[in-house]
Amino acid sequence: MTPALLTLAFGTFFFVLYASVCVVETNRGKRFYGTYIRRAADNGLDALRLAIERRVIYIGRYIITLSWYYSLHAFLKLVLQFLAGVYTVVEAVLHRNRIKVRRIRTERKQVNKSHLSVLADHKVQTELTPLQKEKRKAKALAGK
Repeated sequence: MTPALLTLAFGTFFFVLYASVCVVETNRGKRFYGTYIRRAADNGLDALRLAIERRVIYIGRYIITLSWYYSLHAFLKLVLQFLAGVYTVVEAVLHRNRIKVRRIRTERKQVNKSHLSVLADHKVQTELTPLQKEKRKAKALAGK
């Protein structure tokens, strides 16, 4: 037989033997051999299992959870900065629109004058110079 096959055969034999001894010890409620050493090994393995369990809980609960919250915080901060930028742009557009509306209102007020103001403007535009006024006055007094 090859060495690998022999190792497999002996390993299987000793595993079956150890498993059957463990079953008998469990049924009896006490160990047959190496009580103190095996109890110390069991306590050491339990302590190792507990330390690993604590580390897994620490990594799962604190590191991964905190990383998740920090990532969420960074994402929400980016969203907030984006919304602030959009707000600034919209506010600038509203400000320009308000200026344009005021300009249009003042132009409309100038265009939509009452008939009296139109007459007054016409009177100012067609007013005679003082020389023309004297000539007309003289002409009217002369009777022509």
